[in-house]
Amino acid sequence: MNNQRPAIKKLLHLIFWVIITLIFLYDRRFLIQKAGLGHFAECTIVRLALIISLSYFHIFYLIPKYLSARKYTAYSLLLLLSFSIYVVLQNLYDIYLYGIVIGIGPYRNFWYSIPFTLITTAWYLVITVAFKLSLDWYYQRIELKQLQEEMKRDASIVITNHTEADYIFLKSGTKKIKTPLDSIYYIQGLKDYSIIYTTEGKIIVKGSLKIVEELFPPKHFVRAHKSYMVANSKIKLMQGNKLVLINNEIIPIGRSYRHLLEAS
Repeated sequence: MNNQRPAIKKLLHLIFWVIITLIFLYDRRFLIQKAGLGHFAECTIVRLALIISLSYFHIFYLIPKYLSARKYTAYSLLLLLSFSIYVVLQNLYDIYLYGIVIGIGPYRNFWYSIPFTLITTAWYLVITVAFKLSLDWYYQRIELKQLQEEMKRDASIVITNHTEADYIFLKSGTKKIKTPLDSIYYIQGLKDYSIIYTTEGKIIVKGSLKIVEELFPPKHFVRAHKSYMVANSKIKLMQGNKLVLINNEIIPIGRSYRHLLEAS
C-alpha cells in the first residue's frame, strides 16, 4: 500500500486537473465560434499552464519552505509577486486573444480584465491548495490508523540503547535500525509513540517521549517542550519562544523547559 501511494496521489492530481480543464473548456466554449478551434486550444493550453505553474509553485515550494517555517513576511511577498506575474502574463494574453484576434475593443486596455483575472486566479489557487491539503490530511489519517493497528499487533515496538555514544538501535516494527546520534534532528512525542526525525527520514517507535528521553544520552539531547526533544548539535538559534534548527525547521519552546536550553 505504501509503495502505491505516490502513484495514487499522481492519479488523483491528474483527475483533479482533468475536471478543472473540463470546467474551463465549458466556460470558454464560445471561443470556438469567435476565434476558431485553433485559438480555443491555444487559450486552454496557455491558461492552464499558467494556473498549474502558479498552483504547484505555491503548494510545493512556498508553503513548505516559507509558510510551514513561519516565515510569513517572505511567504506573503513571494505569493504576491508570483500572483502578480501570473496576472500580468494572463492580461497580456487576453489583450492578444480578445483585443487583437477577436477584436473586442475594451480588452485592448490592460486594466480592463484585471478584476476578473484576480477573482478567477484566486479561486483556482484556493481550490488547488484545499485539494492538496485535503489529500495530505487523508493520507496522514491512513498512516496513523495503520500505525495504531501495527502497535496492537506488535506490543514490543520499543527503543533499545547501545553502550557506545555515537549511535543507538531503534526498534520499529520488525526492524532494528542502527541510527547515528548525529543524524537525529529532533524527537516528537505523540501520546503512546514517538517520531524520530533524522537526516534519512522519520522513524516511528512505541513509547511516550518521557520513556524515549530516558534511553537517549542526555549530553546529546535536550527537552525543549512537553512534546519535543532536540539534538543539541542541530540547534541554530533561539528566537523568542521557538528554536530554529540547522535545517530551518521550527520547534516550540515550553516555558518550563527554557532553562534546560539555556543551560545546554
